[in-house]
Amino acid sequence: MMMRVLAAFSMATALFLVSAGPVTAAAGCSCAIRTPKQQVSEATAVFTATVTDVRVDEPMLNGGAVTARLRGDHVYKGTPNAEVEVFTEAQGAACGYEFVKGARYLVFARTRDSGLATTMCSGNRRLPAGDHPLRLSDRTQGMGPLTPELITALGTPVRVDAGPAPAPDRTGVTVIAVLAAAIVLAGATWVRRRARAR
Repeated sequence: MMMRVLAAFSMATALFLVSAGPVTAAAGCSCAIRTPKQQVSEATAVFTATVTDVRVDEPMLNGGAVTARLRGDHVYKGTPNAEVEVFTEAQGAACGYEFVKGARYLVFARTRDSGLATTMCSGNRRLPAGDHPLRLSDRTQGMGPLTPELITALGTPVRVDAGPAPAPDRTGVTVIAVLAAAIVLAGATWVRRRARAR
C-alpha cells in the first residue's frame, strides 16, 4: 500500500514539474518595477512610432536578435527622426520585446553599441493607430488608459518632421512640352521649305 502511495506521489510531482517547466522558461525575464519618471530618466530615447518592418538579424538557435524599423511621429526624449531602428532580443525569456508590423508603440530605448535597443522591461506600450500626441484617453493594449503619472513624466513632445514633400511628378508635363516643341519645329521647317519652293 505504501509503495502505491509513493508511486502516485512521484507521478504527481513529475507531472507538476513537467507542466511547470515551460512557465518557468517563459517567465525567465524578470523586470524591476519602475515609475514612469524612472523609465523616462533611464531611456536615451522615448518616442511614439509605427512599425514599418521587423527583421530577424540572428538565427533563433543563437537566442535571436530582431530589429524593428519604425516611422516616428512624436519624440518625448532624444533626437526627432522620421525613421528609427530599434534592436531587441527575439525571445521573451531573454526580455525581448515583440514588435508587430503596422502597429504603433510608445518606445523607451537606450543606446547600445551604435544603435538603440529596448526590452520587455523598458516600459514600451502598444498604442492605438494614429499620429497624435499621447492623451489620457488613449488606451494601451491590455493595459487600460495611460496614467496621469506617465503623461506628466513624458512631458511635451516634439512633432517629427516627415521631411520635405516629394517633388511632384512632372514627367507628363515634360513629355507634352517636348511633343509641342517638336510639332512647332516641324511646322516651321515645312513653312520654310514651302517658301523656298516658290
